[in-house]
Amino acid sequence: MQRTATAVVLKVDVTTHEGEERTIYYGPFLPHIGGAATGFESELVDELEESGRYSSVETSFQDVFIGDGESDCEVRATR
Repeated sequence: MQRTATAVVLKVDVTTHEGEERTIYYGPFLPHIGGAATGFESELVDELEESGRYSSVETSFQDVFIGDGESDCEVRATR
C-alpha cells in the first residue's frame, strides 16, 4: 500500500509536581505550515510552564497519515 497524504501532530508530554504523566496531542497540522505549527508549540509551552502546574513539559512533532478509510489517528473537534 502506498500512502500519499500526511500531516503532523504536536505531542506534548507533561509531568505534574506529584509525578503524574500525561500525553496530549494537538493538530493535525499540514507539514508545510512549519512556522505556524512551531509558533503554536512555543506559545503552548510558555502557557503550560507559566501555569506552574507541571514539573516538566516536553514536545515533539509526530508524522501521521490521515486518509479516507484509514488513518494513524482519530480527528476530533475540541471546540
